[in-house]
Amino acid sequence: QYTVRNLQPAPDAEPLTLLRRLYLDLIGLPPSPDQQQRFAAAWQQDPQQAVETTADELLATPQYGERWGRHWLDVVRFAESTGKEVDVSAPNAWRYRDYVIDAFNEDKPYDRFVREQLAGDLLAAKTDEQWASQLIATGFLALGPKALIEQNPRQFQADLIDEQIDVTTRVFLGVSVACARCHDHKFDPIPQSDYYALAGIFQSTETCFGGVRSQRNRHPSNLLILPVDDPNPSDTPLSKDELAELRRRRDEVQQQAAEARRAAFRPQPGGTNPQANPANQFILDQQATQLTTRINSVDENGQPLTVCMGVQDRPQPQDARLLIRGEIDQQAQTVPRGFVQVLGGPVAAMPANGSGRLQLARWIADESNPLTARVMVNRIWLHLFGEAIVRETENFGASGPRPTDQQLLDYLAVQFMDNGWSVKTLIREIVSSRAYRLSSAWNRQRFEQDPDNLYFARAQPRRLQAEVLRDCMLAASGGLDLQRPRGSMVAQYPAAILGPNGPVGTVMA
Repeated sequence: QYTVRNLQPAPDAEPLTLLRRLYLDLIGLPPSPDQQQRFAAAWQQDPQQAVETTADELLATPQYGERWGRHWLDVVRFAESTGKEVDVSAPNAWRYRDYVIDAFNEDKPYDRFVREQLAGDLLAAKTDEQWASQLIATGFLALGPKALIEQNPRQFQADLIDEQIDVTTRVFLGVSVACARCHDHKFDPIPQSDYYALAGIFQSTETCFGGVRSQRNRHPSNLLILPVDDPNPSDTPLSKDELAELRRRRDEVQQQAAEARRAAFRPQPGGTNPQANPANQFILDQQATQLTTRINSVDENGQPLTVCMGVQDRPQPQDARLLIRGEIDQQAQTVPRGFVQVLGGPVAAMPANGSGRLQLARWIADESNPLTARVMVNRIWLHLFGEAIVRETENFGASGPRPTDQQLLDYLAVQFMDNGWSVKTLIREIVSSRAYRLSSAWNRQRFEQDPDNLYFARAQPRRLQAEVLRDCMLAASGGLDLQRPRGSMVAQYPAAILGPNGPVGTVMA
């Protein structure tokens, strides 16, 4: 593009500027004075080798997985609560967070990474630890905002499936299939039938996000039990007497709550029964919820259960009915389960005794899929350059911007797949390039030729993200704790942030 558009690229950045760029991009921390001196000396000997060696060192640190795991967690809408009108905490979401960090540190092939998150429970595993990791990976589909106070179970289920379709297609394929929930897509060749073909797959899947029934949660859910002994750090065992007492107390509170509800509806002219006060019902329901949650966190012997958020196939798969205008009471024809037809690729028959998630995962992660590799390399480029080759990373459709350099995008995608879908290898190649080393120096001619820096002829100045800014301040003060905490940080607020072990990496908070 430089030659075609007669662009003169900016000169190389100063060595220490480049070093700082490498550190902040790869691990989100600043280089120490000693690291700066070593890099400056290595640069004098061989600049290219200095960059490659530093990149290898940074990619081998645990902080790399935390930094790049944060990028992924942002994309997949990770949070330790359900959001929406009633923000219910998700104390087991941290297991998915740790899975993502470990996957980046281990350089898990991206195609495998995709398959595990969509259908890890349906993949073979050699050990209990691997099986547990794959179950945790399916937390990808159990995360996200949920309207837990929605009164209509069918509407709740339809909205849950819509959110799963939206995040799956945006994250892995860079297209918004959710636009076809109510009508054929306005811009892309995605008919409404394709949406409900995918909906049938997720309708045949049970989403296990946890929670018990209460006034704040009308849609309780199970959790997946893991085949390993690794309970939540915040869970403690109960003796048999303690467990029996909790059950007795729960039954008593539930009985009191039932009496309060009956009193509220019993006609009593002039009556002043204090039990009829709605505040009593609310408090009693809260107490019953807390007791039930504690009881459900242990087995029959009082030992903490090892559980996670995730998904599993329902006993009987079921194709979805097309909903006119997306309204649950306006059902039309049944749509066989399937994929987005316009993307082509190998079409697998849907199993009679399975949801089809495994087939969907294989279709998305197949090398013949025209979008999966391109979407991921485009996202990696964004995090290293501040702008992506396709500016809207989750809109590769007709309404989105065209790639500023189609050949570059295709080259990176092919390299990515040829190198075993290795994220580390791709990052190493990009940061070792001349384009990555360019300075952000301003030049009038360069600016007039490419004011938006569409062709990356200069480095793009970027603001530090909030997480990186906080971690850099802690690192500069010598107070940053690099040890990864275990368990949910949200469940430990504010002690986890402000207490004696507070200065942990912000990705954990």
